[in-house]
Amino acid sequence: MYSYALAGRRLPRTAQQQYRATIHLSKRAARFGDLVFFYSGSTIYHVGVYAGSGYMYAAPHPGARVKMQSIWTSQVVFGRVR
Repeated sequence: MYSYALAGRRLPRTAQQQYRATIHLSKRAARFGDLVFFYSGSTIYHVGVYAGSGYMYAAPHPGARVKMQSIWTSQVVFGRVR
């Protein structure tokens, strides 16, 4: 939310709401800066900023520092902020 606010874009607070507010993309169409959403069943539970080549920027848990890390699962979908 913070990074997008600096760029003049507004995002809802929760990962589920953020996913609903984005344009949904295939992995192939994802670009740097798009969002990576992690899901289990029908629930979106985590979000990161796509860095390309299987990596993203995200905080591993609330209160932790943001860092670049690998996308650790295939249960992800991508979205682009409108």
